[in-house]
Amino acid sequence: TADLGSFLIPYPYSDPPYLYPTTSDTYLIGSNFQIRYTYSMIEPTIDEEINPVGVTGDITYNYELNKFNPDGNYKIQDGLLIPQYNNYNFSRLEMNTQIHFPVAKRQTLTVQARLGTIIGAQMPDFFDFYLGGIIGMKAYPFYAISGNRVGWLNLTYRFPLFTGIDTRVGQLYLDKLFMSVYADAGNAWNGKFDFNGVKKGAGAELRLHMNSYYIFPTDVFFNASYGFDRFSEEIRGETITYGKEWRFYGGILFGFDI
Repeated sequence: TADLGSFLIPYPYSDPPYLYPTTSDTYLIGSNFQIRYTYSMIEPTIDEEINPVGVTGDITYNYELNKFNPDGNYKIQDGLLIPQYNNYNFSRLEMNTQIHFPVAKRQTLTVQARLGTIIGAQMPDFFDFYLGGIIGMKAYPFYAISGNRVGWLNLTYRFPLFTGIDTRVGQLYLDKLFMSVYADAGNAWNGKFDFNGVKKGAGAELRLHMNSYYIFPTDVFFNASYGFDRFSEEIRGETITYGKEWRFYGGILFGFDI
């Protein structure tokens, strides 16, 4: 839904002119049915949270039933704005998997792949996949890369900087510090895939594993990413440019998975 401020419906659309009061607009009525298969085969190691070894991932199928008003079309009936819905019913299929290979003592190479598609005819961009942001290609903002289809490949090398820190700071017990470097390639698109549109990025991340009050896991990360490709999108008459810039992320959680 969206809130609408009051406005005047002028003559001859209303006779006499009518001041329409503040109201709300329901522009989407949707339902979703989902089946998901999730798999996790992580080896139990001392670094399981901060630097896992093994395989994780999921395969997800969605069937969506949507009544959507994409262009803001309305008719006036009894002095009220009635939204004109179109039906958008479609299937969505997505796979996201991570394979963590041990390459040396407490060091790993992670390969992450994500593939997704809306099956059938092209849907409005409201239903797009999004590839950027902290849960995807960190070198670009979340909404920068979108489309009815998505593909992403990430390679990450992670290694320890300090282990067995064994130091207490206030209520925090510091355990270990790991670092990773990574590279990304991916895109989201409509229609046929275009290799020239693939976006690329790289970055580095620090992970600090701690405990609070010797009980609660407390994990901190800091990430810096750079996008190698500059591109522009037209959004509501304004040109927005992405890429060729640094982006930074940080967080504190009970684990490192978001």
